[in-house]
Amino acid sequence: MSDYELNTNQPMSAEIVQAIDDSQKLIAHIANSGSGTLDPKVTAVLVESKFKLMQKNWTVADENNFLTAYDLLACQVYPVTIDSINAITPPKSSKKNTATKADKAVSWYRRFTMLTLLVLLLVQVYWLVGNDLRSNLQQLFEQRKNTLSQLKASENNPLEYEDLTAKLSLENQKLDANYKFLMLWNQAWLMGSSFSDAMPKYLQAKYEQDIRLLERNQANNIDQLEKLTLERNLYQVRMVLFEHILAADFILKVLQEYFLPLLYGLFGAFIYVLRNLMREIKARTYAYDCEVKYRLRLTLGALGGLIISWFLQPDDSNAMASLSPMAMAFIMGYNIELLFSVMDRIIENMREAIEKPKSTPAATTSTVGTKPNL
Repeated sequence: MSDYELNTNQPMSAEIVQAIDDSQKLIAHIANSGSGTLDPKVTAVLVESKFKLMQKNWTVADENNFLTAYDLLACQVYPVTIDSINAITPPKSSKKNTATKADKAVSWYRRFTMLTLLVLLLVQVYWLVGNDLRSNLQQLFEQRKNTLSQLKASENNPLEYEDLTAKLSLENQKLDANYKFLMLWNQAWLMGSSFSDAMPKYLQAKYEQDIRLLERNQANNIDQLEKLTLERNLYQVRMVLFEHILAADFILKVLQEYFLPLLYGLFGAFIYVLRNLMREIKARTYAYDCEVKYRLRLTLGALGGLIISWFLQPDDSNAMASLSPMAMAFIMGYNIELLFSVMDRIIENMREAIEKPKSTPAATTSTVGTKPNL
């Protein structure tokens, strides 16, 4: 309820009372911001309407003149509206430190932008660590294979054989270290669970059969029993190793093609929203109705980043090369209109190509055997 309604005893339309109050705010905005010039005739009608309402001297003609002048004032200040002024300016009856709707919106988007950035950095670092571990294991496997072949070829050269043996030992240590680190990396998404080292049924049955055969003459087959046990343990260790590698490859692919592009697109959309919020609040054009537009923008930005990842497949062998599609996902999240315009153009070209009629060859006329006109 405004001050004008308190000073009159005659029944008044609540819409007119509110409109008079709003007109004074628009006049104050023009006078304070310096963005325009007040029309003396329009201002006179609006100010006179305020005092006539306070003096209980309101007629039909006064209301007609006021609405006409108010419409002219609203057109003059547009895109600033009374809703945007109310969203940015705290009410007079509120406390000194009361947050406006614009303040609440900025605070909400700022917090969730930082949260999105934090999650994005964590996922990006997690992906980079896993990708490096996977690449290191692949390189160590190849180096170890080459060293073994060289070691076999240098059996007759004691010095070279000793150097290659030390090199192989070092590569085995690096391989074990990367494998242990990869197991810890997988624990982040395994959430405490682990891979089973249970052997396939056929191999397990074959191993048990070999054990029973050797145990018939255990005294003479101790070495073979120990060798068989070591071979079984080696098989189980390798099986778990390859399980971790396959799982890491799957998680890296999912993060690279789905989660990271989505997060980059969402982060780009948040940056767009914050930038537009800053611009609209400075121009005093922000209204609370913009929240619907901005929330949809976040959804479209995340989807835009995901869509662009379907068209741009990064090079799995190079961790830095994969950042280029992520940058494109960020750009599409920030400027989703660019992605939609490209998609619309592609669809339009396809539609025109489908609907375009086939061109018929021009009819040829034969002049053989015809008599020229004289």
